[in-house]
Amino acid sequence: MLSMDVVTGLVSFLFTVFVLSYLVGDSVIFRAAIHIFIGVTAGYVFAVVLRNVLMDKLFLPMLVGDTAQRLYLAVPLILSILLLMKSFPATEWMGRPVVAFLVGVGAAAAITGAVSGTIFPQVNASINMFDMVNQDALGLVGGVFVLLGTVFSLLYFQFTTGKQKNRVFTFLGSIGQIFISITLGVIFAGVLAASLTAFVDRVQSLILFLDQLLF
Repeated sequence: MLSMDVVTGLVSFLFTVFVLSYLVGDSVIFRAAIHIFIGVTAGYVFAVVLRNVLMDKLFLPMLVGDTAQRLYLAVPLILSILLLMKSFPATEWMGRPVVAFLVGVGAAAAITGAVSGTIFPQVNASINMFDMVNQDALGLVGGVFVLLGTVFSLLYFQFTTGKQKNRVFTFLGSIGQIFISITLGVIFAGVLAASLTAFVDRVQSLILFLDQLLF
């Protein structure tokens, strides 16, 4: 009788082959693997949300909590019901305010995170590069290079036409385009390296599994 580890390894091997079959071309087995992955992921997310969010954070507190807590939890419950109304054409309008609220909160959170977590730290790091006391000559050169790259990249997004178009800004923007291209190339190289690392690790695990299974 096959053990659970062997069954798991066989299923993993088959799905890996199904996904890698896309290198040859789109096929039924590849689409079946993708559909299964999406279905399993959706089922897992639903189970986690139902157990850890709805049951633990909403339903159980409403059953055993006091009046103040129930009133507090009634707000997300009503908003959730209104959001579900978007699934039906006749009541779709009821969920629009909820969607607008979610989009507004999401945009505010994204902007706040970008400003406090990305822009401010980058500005502080760029300022520290020009520290005349603790920074050496090479660090100052790097700071100037980062500053010019930032300014030129921002000038690239100055889209003007006709008489408003400035040749100097256009030239500097073209230099910024080079900086942007290099940055995107480095990001792509990092993603490719990470993908190849994951692929090599996956192939190695399959080889070890087949070695244990056959020998």
